[in-house]
Amino acid sequence: MADKFRFRLFDILKAYYQGSLKEDYFQDSAEKRLYRKIYFETFRHLGFIEKSLGKLYSHAPEADARAALALGACQILFMNDIPEYAAVNESVSLVPQSKRSFVNAVLRNLARRKAELMKDYNIRQDFPEWFVIKWEKRLGAEVDLFLSDLNTKPSFYSVDPATMNIEKAEGEADGYIMDLASYSVARLAGKIDPMSILDCCAAPGGKTFVLSHTYPDSRVFAVEKNRKRYEQLKAVTADYKNVDCVCADILELQTEAEFDLVLLDAPCTALGTIKRHPEVRWLRKNRDIADCSRRQKEMLEKAAQFTGKGSTMIYSVCSLEQEETTDVIEGFLKANPEFSLVPPVCDDRFKHGNYFMSLPYKCDADGFFAAVLKKK
Repeated sequence: MADKFRFRLFDILKAYYQGSLKEDYFQDSAEKRLYRKIYFETFRHLGFIEKSLGKLYSHAPEADARAALALGACQILFMNDIPEYAAVNESVSLVPQSKRSFVNAVLRNLARRKAELMKDYNIRQDFPEWFVIKWEKRLGAEVDLFLSDLNTKPSFYSVDPATMNIEKAEGEADGYIMDLASYSVARLAGKIDPMSILDCCAAPGGKTFVLSHTYPDSRVFAVEKNRKRYEQLKAVTADYKNVDCVCADILELQTEAEFDLVLLDAPCTALGTIKRHPEVRWLRKNRDIADCSRRQKEMLEKAAQFTGKGSTMIYSVCSLEQEETTDVIEGFLKANPEFSLVPPVCDDRFKHGNYFMSLPYKCDADGFFAAVLKKK
């Protein structure tokens, strides 16, 4: 019989099939690592899982049966540490009595045909076709290496607040835990001496932390429009003496103040965070990229209004799609000749010409893009 935590995992998958996504880190479970592993592996391999299951029934079942089948199939096909009979029985117990015979029959058939089905496994089936096509055009023969890396466990890094040095976190680490690329983005302006900093779209506060401690003599204004995320941001930055939090939409913010440094970590498709959030690949569509790009251009124009002569502006997104990255910057520079692109201050592995770009399979980090702009 499935326990409450497995039912919570089941609810996440069912919500996904119903068009939304819940979040649950199972922090209150003694077996939180197991449930997180099942969650991650299911979304990492959902494309292949659904293709395999599709061979075993003629009509796609309803959301609850699909969720139970996906969870069971993940454990049977990709988690050898869980006995097949247990994967089947636990999955069957998740659905109403009227659907149990169906789920049981499909999963037992899947287990019998596992070897046959796994012969057809290809990493490309674990990603939307449009995503694979786009990245094959960019990377050519390296695309499979890129995709395979996206299906591995992400790395975490620990920042020492006293020195702002960052090291790879091994096990239980002290310091502030964050992604290497996210940390690097907030330091791209290098050794400047800003009196005032505007951190747009600041929640959950990782880059605010870096800005606050990198420039301790500055005043950091961290802006977040979502009330819940704003409250979380306030809690995270409560001990930072040089940070003021503002609950506002950056597009509607009105102030005559000019800031020496502006960081716009713009809302995006978040396709660069697939290692950390494997479900993102299935939640985004190709058309979402263009929608985000239009919004990003609007926000960058607005952020530029808060700069003065000699100010520095950093534009960043946790995406590597051209429409959200270089296209945004090139269009902005054409329309705003008073700004120029300057080299980012970062490790050489992140430098792509005058841009910052972290390709996960080469940088051991999330996929981030950033550009540093200087106002003449």
